[in-house]
Formats: sequence, C-alpha cells, structure tokens
Amino acid sequence: MKLIISCAVINNLKYTKFFLESIVCSYPYEIFIIDNGSTDDTPNFLKKWGINHIRYNENRGFSYAYNDAIDYALKGDNNLLLFCGNDIVFRPDSINYLVEALLNTGFEMFCGNEVLNKEILQENEEAVENFKYKFSFDEPVYTKLQYSRGGMNHSCIIRQKSVFDKVGYYDVNFYPAYFEDNDYARRCDLAGVKYGTVDSAVFYHFWSRSIHEGGLRELNDRRFSLNAQYYITKWGGSVGNESHTFPFNSGSDVRISTRDDELQALKGFGVI
Repeated sequence: MKLIISCAVINNLKYTKFFLESIVCSYPYEIFIIDNGSTDDTPNFLKKWGINHIRYNENRGFSYAYNDAIDYALKGDNNLLLFCGNDIVFRPDSINYLVEALLNTGFEMFCGNEVLNKEILQENEEAVENFKYKFSFDEPVYTKLQYSRGGMNHSCIIRQKSVFDKVGYYDVNFYPAYFEDNDYARRCDLAGVKYGTVDSAVFYHFWSRSIHEGGLRELNDRRFSLNAQYYITKWGGSVGNESHTFPFNSGSDVRISTRDDELQALKGFGVI
C-alpha cells in the first residue's frame, strides 16, 4: 500500500511550498502535482526539486486535475489517494491520523479537520507572509485518533479505491471549480459510500488562494453562477434541496466511468 498525496496548482508557489514542507508521514508515500498552467516559478521549482508532476499549458480545472490524480493513484492499483488544496498546511500528525482512520475503521473516505478561519488570513497579511506550521492559533490538540461520520471537505480528503469503484470520476462540467465537490458528495451519498471526518487530522487552510491570488477571480466570477445552475439542472434543486436520485432524472447511474468526454467539454468552455 502506498499513499499518493496530490494537489492541483496554478501559481501561488509560496502556498505550494508551505503545503509540501508540512507533509510528514510514517507510511510509504509519493507526491503527484497537477500544474494547470502556472506562469510564476512553480514549473521551475517542481522540476528543480524532482517533484513528480504533470503540466498543462492551460487551466483544465479542479475536476480534471482530480481525475488525473485518481488515474495516477487508484485506477488498477490498491493505493490510497490524499488530494488537497495547495493552500493548506498539515499539523505534523495529521496525515498519519488520516491513513490510520482509513485503514482501521471500515470507512472508505475521510476529510481532515479544518480549524483555521479564513478571515484571520484575509485580514492579517503578516500572518500569511510569516506563517509556519507552528504558528500559534487556538486549535484543538489531539493525542489519539478521533473521527466522526459525515463531512466532506475537499480541501483535504483521503479515499480508498472502493470510492472510485462506486462513484468514478469528477464531473468536469463544473469548471474551473465550485460545486464539483457538492456533486461528488451527492453521488457518494446515493452510492452508499461510508465517509467521515478525522477530527484529530488538523490542517490550516488559506482558503481559495487560486481564486483570490492565482489569477482566477475573473474566470470564477463568470463561471460560478453557471456551475450553480448546472447543479440545479443535474439534481433537480440547489445543494441540500435536490429532488433527483439520478443525474438529470435520467435513470442512469451516478457513476462517471470514463473520461472520454472531458476534452470536448473543455473545448466548449474555450479552454483548449
């Protein structure tokens, strides 16, 4: 068993460095990064430090990157996949808690415990610039594994291959981000995936840095309402008010089993 730790990046190298430097894990692991067209020093950094990655010249979106990570980690293998935002920082014991929970509880997927309120970092630029993992915030401290059912924070989420077998890939029609996580959660619920939150797996989150600092704000502003409407069309209601138990009330399975239509969808968005 190997743990694949993966994230998507677009610019914001300082946050990627925080993320990578915070990785502490007692289990065999490998890092895999999807670079969605960074124009800062990210490509040179990844190459210089020999970090396994794939690079695109354009931003193919969060779902496409997630699917790349799924292919790399889970398709045909018995690895575990931990996919995160590149704007998070782990407490030193958090990854071990996530793996321990997945291996010993019978759950198929867990998210970590986000403890950092985004307003702290938005209103205190010095906190961002000087942040280290030992930066003092009033977060809880855990001395043993603690977890609970429910919760699906895609900023930090670990899964077994069984989740892919039941639910499949992410829907790239949610582009570039937002609502793809709600869609996946809906599909997991309908497929009977058992998931929860590892309370003892604490991580700090700088919150949507790719949108706010990575150059995607204008694109996200244009796409956000379209993604919301697509979700309503797909599930017969907004998040928490769904009426369909099949996508588009079609009777088809919730599982997305192939990636055949992804590039065509991105062409429709003018991405490639």
